[in-house]
Amino acid sequence: MKKAVIFDMDGVLIDSEYFYFKRRMAFFDSLGIDPKTRNFKNFIGLSDRMIWEKLVPENSIKRKFLKEKYVKYRKNHEIKFKEALNSSARDTSIKLKKRGIKLAVASSSEKKEILRMLRECELEKYMDFVISGEECRESKPSPDIYIKAVEALNILPSEALAVEDSLLGIASAKSAGLEVAALAPKDYYLDQSEAQYQINDLKEIIELI
Repeated sequence: MKKAVIFDMDGVLIDSEYFYFKRRMAFFDSLGIDPKTRNFKNFIGLSDRMIWEKLVPENSIKRKFLKEKYVKYRKNHEIKFKEALNSSARDTSIKLKKRGIKLAVASSSEKKEILRMLRECELEKYMDFVISGEECRESKPSPDIYIKAVEALNILPSEALAVEDSLLGIASAKSAGLEVAALAPKDYYLDQSEAQYQINDLKEIIELI
């Protein structure tokens, strides 16, 4: 039996990946600049740094300038987390906590955004630990974020189930020694074959622990 469930945020607790993609593309369009790629799947599961390297790979000075402008743009175009919340997230969290399961979030997103999401979606009280890729030396697919999470929860990697959606996230958790349940996206296909379990609804996690 597992003692903890560690959730990724984007694409798992919230259906946000496509919103973020459209917002980035709208930002570039507002400046009349073409990013290096407009392929949505190229950005799924990446850290903020990796995303910007995909968007503007050829010029670090230009990349830094655009990233700073995007911070202001993003503040004026914030995601409404309640609208993006996975419909099963709260109910699943409640049922897991009733079973005595520890819960955590391990996401490549910025820490302040993770905390805002948990607060706005009223999930904060269910989480025992929250960690951002910002707090790790290397981003997913490095195992760093999951190693830190299981250490903070005071459990063994084998005692935790990671819930991910992207290849990078799955690789990160498996490299740290966790089993992975991959949540299938509703509107697009992702190769999740490396995960031990494939699920279509977060509620299915309850049967896996």
